[in-house]
Amino acid sequence: MSTVTEAIAVPSSAEPEPAPRRHGGRVALWVGIPLVLAAAGAAYASTLFIAPGVTVAGTPVGWMTADAAEDAIHARIAGAEVVVGGATMSTADLGVTVDAEALARQALGAHPLWNVSGWDPEPIDAALAIDTVAASAVLRAQAPELFADPVDAQVAFDEAAGRFAATPAVPGRGVDLAALEADLAASLTAGGALTAEPRQTEQSAAIRTEAAEAFAAGLNDQAGDAGFHVDRGGSVPIDLATLASWIEIAADPATGGFAIAADVAAIDELVKTLPERLNTAPVPGQVVTNSGGTVLRTIQAGQDGSGIGSIDGLAEKVAASVNGGDLRFELQGTVIPHESQALMRTIEVDKSAGTTLLYENGALVASYPVAIGTGGVHETRTGHYTVYVQRAMQDMGDCNGGDYGYGYCTENVPWVSFFNGDQGFHGTYWHGNFGAAARMSHGCVNMTIAAAEHLYRFAQVGTEVWVHD
Repeated sequence: MSTVTEAIAVPSSAEPEPAPRRHGGRVALWVGIPLVLAAAGAAYASTLFIAPGVTVAGTPVGWMTADAAEDAIHARIAGAEVVVGGATMSTADLGVTVDAEALARQALGAHPLWNVSGWDPEPIDAALAIDTVAASAVLRAQAPELFADPVDAQVAFDEAAGRFAATPAVPGRGVDLAALEADLAASLTAGGALTAEPRQTEQSAAIRTEAAEAFAAGLNDQAGDAGFHVDRGGSVPIDLATLASWIEIAADPATGGFAIAADVAAIDELVKTLPERLNTAPVPGQVVTNSGGTVLRTIQAGQDGSGIGSIDGLAEKVAASVNGGDLRFELQGTVIPHESQALMRTIEVDKSAGTTLLYENGALVASYPVAIGTGGVHETRTGHYTVYVQRAMQDMGDCNGGDYGYGYCTENVPWVSFFNGDQGFHGTYWHGNFGAAARMSHGCVNMTIAAAEHLYRFAQVGTEVWVHD
């Protein structure tokens, strides 16, 4: 190693000798520059051209720029004949379109000239579209046997059944345009003539059976409520047969349903009879009051009468409601106020006479002989009272194990109306002593069972009671 080192070492004090001039290097430089430029140009050009063997939409586009490929694809499509089944037509007839620009750009992007591994690839699929309206029209003209128009479902009134009924839709037939489009795209990709075998498909009716059944059901379901109804009472029902005589039902393809057109004149014939059929008289009420007019009980609730006012324009309003599918017609009525009869009821106990008297509006309704308290602590106390509780039956005294100091127990005492503490009217089944000087009770007013029931139903909480000697 030391020998080699010494052979190439240069003493630090020595001046290096100048290198000899070489004219051949400059010549090589000037010759190399064009070669480099040519190579660069070729490389750039290889990015602009499509590789050989590339086919797009059945069109060879190798060695073409994207623009040239686009033109070639357009030329392949424009005015080309198309054979569909046994019928011949043009791409223009079918409204065939291809995005030639996108396909050309796709070919160049996927298979540039410089990429040798991408030469001679599989054909690039063509994305083809047809105008379904134009295609359907030309196919109907040239192959009418492939088509049958569907029949819409219908709704009509069935007089025998008394209901609206649906007639089912009948499907049609036509050509499956999506399949036709796919077949033409495959044919275009494969090259050669554009061909397709038409495939039939079912064509649904614009108005489906389900829609007709639902519409008929919507009318039939209102049968029980169809008619005129006054908001304060009264109604005039309408049967479906009458309703059917008013209307025309037409299919509405825009919505896939049905529309109703009502006959205003036919409706008006019935509208004219409504006042006499809908006006009702008021029902008077009946209430029980005290002497101050406070209502203690309602025996019968009063009911206002009702009627309808002007019928001007009513037929038009009803027609609009029918057209909207609503068969219940609400009418605003006028009120005829009812009157209420007030029954001011009072009860009098005449201890001296041994009677209980029932009054209604000052008139005597009934008088019953009674038995009163024996006297002393069991005296029936005089004064003005009001009934405060009523029971159809209860035990009295020290019953049910209780010791309340009464010293007796009487079970199942009927028709009790208390008016002063533990003193009240009630039926008596354990004695029959009633009338003047009949002192039999611990302070209550004993009555026959029938009389006590009458008083129980005549009185109510709040009824005034006057007990006097």
